[in-house]
Amino acid sequence: MNKSILLVVVLSLVIGVTMAELESEKQYGPCGKFSTQRILTHKLSHCEKPARNLYAPVSRQCCQDLQNVSFQCLVTVFSSDAFTKIGVDPHVAMTIPSRCHHAYHDNP
Repeated sequence: MNKSILLVVVLSLVIGVTMAELESEKQYGPCGKFSTQRILTHKLSHCEKPARNLYAPVSRQCCQDLQNVSFQCLVTVFSSDAFTKIGVDPHVAMTIPSRCHHAYHDNP
């Protein structure tokens, strides 16, 4: 009997935390609580040259930085006004993940 009550409590906690995270995600944009400008300047600053030129080498730091950014956030940042104002071609920028040999999947 005690094990079943413990199981119900644990499952309730897991469900509660999951629901809270989903609700929190809805309040923010595709990059979480960070703006596209902040992602661009703090997370993707090493990716500027390869985002301008399809043939520019992609640095190891750029590829490592991409691992910490969701695909939805990348699409938003790469197509943002801030990114195009610095001379970046969104179509070239979207090739960076494949140039780093990363496979991105949507997070449910």
